[in-house]
Amino acid sequence: MKSAHIRVLIVLAIFTLVGIIGTQVFWLNRAIEQQDQVFNHNVQVALRNVVESLCEANGKDFPTVNPIEQVSGNYFIVRTNDRIDLANLEYLISAEIKKRSISQDFEYGVYDCANDQMVYAENVNLSGENSVDVIPVLENEEYYFGVYFPEKSRNLFASFDLWKFTTIITLVVIIFFGYALFVILRQKRLSEVQKDFINNVSHELKTPLATLSLASSTLIERSTKNDNKYLKIIQDEVNRLQKNVEDILRSSLLDSRIQVEMETLQVMNFLKELINQFKNEYAAQMVSWSMQGSAPQGIRTNKKLLENIIKNLTENAVKYGGKKVEFKIDQDTKKTFITITDNGQGIGEKYLKKVFNKFYRIPETHNQHNQKGFGLGLQIVESAVKKLGGKIELTSQVNVGSTFKITIPNG
Repeated sequence: MKSAHIRVLIVLAIFTLVGIIGTQVFWLNRAIEQQDQVFNHNVQVALRNVVESLCEANGKDFPTVNPIEQVSGNYFIVRTNDRIDLANLEYLISAEIKKRSISQDFEYGVYDCANDQMVYAENVNLSGENSVDVIPVLENEEYYFGVYFPEKSRNLFASFDLWKFTTIITLVVIIFFGYALFVILRQKRLSEVQKDFINNVSHELKTPLATLSLASSTLIERSTKNDNKYLKIIQDEVNRLQKNVEDILRSSLLDSRIQVEMETLQVMNFLKELINQFKNEYAAQMVSWSMQGSAPQGIRTNKKLLENIIKNLTENAVKYGGKKVEFKIDQDTKKTFITITDNGQGIGEKYLKKVFNKFYRIPETHNQHNQKGFGLGLQIVESAVKKLGGKIELTSQVNVGSTFKITIPNG
């Protein structure tokens, strides 16, 4: 994966996670605010009913000014300025709160307005029994009481089980993303180290191989007939090693972002010259060659890359048993189509999507040739076609042959 793609992936993933977390926090706050508003409203309605009951018991009218004030998020005071029956107050508060499905424990206290002091306080546990202390008798008629919910915030948040679940899922996603990012960056670093190592080794091998090739050629010229056979083997093996090294270097070059230089090329003449070379090069294999179609328009392309594409495909055709290789060329105003068909071994359908992968080699079976290589040939072909702005398509059938169709822009 290229660095630019990794950066885009990281940025998109970060934006996605920030969006998910931001949305979750926003809706959680909204939900808590709504729950808080509902709770406050229910408590105020309950305390209003308590005041009405107290006024009715004392034979007085309900105050014209709202007697209920919310001092803080969980503390409410009720200014009755009247006599309070403590024996009835706790029952009224508990009954009204339970009636509105509030199950939170609370504390309440009664204040003497005249003396400015608390005269009674009690904790009420709605889920259990409460101890009853000696209830004092309040003689004055200027009292108010306060109700306090100590666990309001914790109980409000505890009711959001769905939000807890989604938060856990979000954390799991963040951890997974962090681990995936670590693995991607680690693999990228290892891939770069591997690529640098392959390039360095390949470059280091080129010089001694060139020297060996030159030395073997010189020795062949000066050798006797008996020695010539062994020197020819050495030269063939050196040439094979040189080709493998060149394939590795070419693959690394095509994977890079280096732009290729374009030139105007007459494809018809170009293909005819290549076919003449193939006739000489593969004369011993008794391969028949043919060419059909026409391409009168010159195209803007890279001659070296196009040559490598066709040579690689032709070499594969002959290597895997092709005795008949057909070239077909066609052209429209925008694109040129080059088709190479052989009657060789063919490729199984399940391998068609894999053969262009780097280092991939089809498993050897009873109907496959035992051919050596690094699995770079078709990967180089596909990379070169993409460098030219085109695409390559493959159709094949075992024991029938293969067809490669190359589509490249005219310019």
